[in-house]
Amino acid sequence: MNPSAAVAGAVLVDPDAAMDHKTALNQFCQRYCKRPVTKQDIVYVVNRFGNQYQSIVKLNCFSGQEYAGHLSMSSKEAEKSAAQQAFVAYSANLEALGPKEDVPKKKKPSAAKLSPAEAAAKKESQAAGEEEEEDNPAITAKTKLNSLCMKIAKRYLQKGETVYESLKVTGGYQATVKLGALPGEWAQRCWAGEVCSTKQKAEQSAAEIALSQVLGDSTLCEEAAKPKERVPKAGKGREGMGKWVWQGSEEDEEEEEIPRARVGEGKIACTVVEWKGAYGWVRAAEALDHPAASFRGGKIYVHKSDLEGGLAELEAGAQVEMFVYEDPSGLGGEEVTAV
Repeated sequence: MNPSAAVAGAVLVDPDAAMDHKTALNQFCQRYCKRPVTKQDIVYVVNRFGNQYQSIVKLNCFSGQEYAGHLSMSSKEAEKSAAQQAFVAYSANLEALGPKEDVPKKKKPSAAKLSPAEAAAKKESQAAGEEEEEDNPAITAKTKLNSLCMKIAKRYLQKGETVYESLKVTGGYQATVKLGALPGEWAQRCWAGEVCSTKQKAEQSAAEIALSQVLGDSTLCEEAAKPKERVPKAGKGREGMGKWVWQGSEEDEEEEEIPRARVGEGKIACTVVEWKGAYGWVRAAEALDHPAASFRGGKIYVHKSDLEGGLAELEAGAQVEMFVYEDPSGLGGEEVTAV
């Protein structure tokens, strides 16, 4: 495009004495398009001619129309001049829009006052974490199932006690799950989920069915509701069981067990993003199909206790392999080894 052609015949007018032309052009485009404008909607290109500058503005929100400004002493002034020419070209459209109306801000509706019974019910719901589970996509059926099994067994789950198997069938994948940590005949049962498009969704479906049946058994629910028996620890400087033992803090004794659920079947390749001494973050080489995959900008948490193969720490840029698990905080890595 010839810049002088775009300038020819233009009449310079000040859109608003209180604002510069770039701001005025932005506001006009927003009103005309009836949506917020982005950086791609209005693009400025500045060229230098000796000690002066000239800018061309391209309005992608108006079919890519371009307008050139006058030569100016700085790049900022050049962009304002180009914006002025574009604003002038659409002055007729601005007149058709009429004066800008002041839209009163909507007041947020005041929360309805709860009755004592409703307030008590809401408090119980918050204590149980029901609201958090609804808003947090990281708390999946697999996570809930693992947590329930831990409450019933009163311990951490061992590797191989929760087993998912996925088979490719007509229409997608179907998964089954066995819960070896459950008591009696429950440990021998196998639950099959519905046919889903991916293995991850198939496993979640199997977990949902198993979870609903376990929750439907009053005996198991009563067992899960029982508090975990705590083994008293000998204090510092006291002799217990023929040994001197360290008294754990009260916080350590009451530390909550965070349930983990394995995601996928095998290890995945990752690149270390950063390491902070005791923990760090890695990024998967290939995108993961999981509701929490977008958490933390796609980064996956790794703790030093999950490092294996002689690894004591990780360095940024290093290549590793690991299994991925999910817990209420999001995705993490375990059994991490160097490549």
